[in-house]
Amino acid sequence: MNKINENISPKEVAPKKKKSFGSIYIKPILDGTFLSKESAAKELPFISFLLLLIILFISNTFFAQNTARKIYKYKQEVKELRLKSISVKSKLMDNTRRTVIIEKVKDLGLIETLIPPQKIFAEKK
Repeated sequence: MNKINENISPKEVAPKKKKSFGSIYIKPILDGTFLSKESAAKELPFISFLLLLIILFISNTFFAQNTARKIYKYKQEVKELRLKSISVKSKLMDNTRRTVIIEKVKDLGLIETLIPPQKIFAEKK
């Protein structure tokens, strides 16, 4: 028959590769080619909305961390003030005992009275 046709080998048909998730979605974002498409103008409001949400999320996280730091600082301050209050109360109790007062007053030349206090009654008019 035809010798020319016999010498020609049939073309090898390569199987088509499926495009991966990264080549479809991630690569255009990293390249910036998704911005040059016509659909980018339609997606611009959604992209700006996503950017706004990201900014709000970051600011909220920062605010929460700052508040947590303040709470920790105030808890430490309350602990210190509580300990200081306890020590001041104990010093006050020690200094207002009768024996301590008598010792401090002796240096001034005062002595403790041995007569108990009496009520003074005023005449009613």
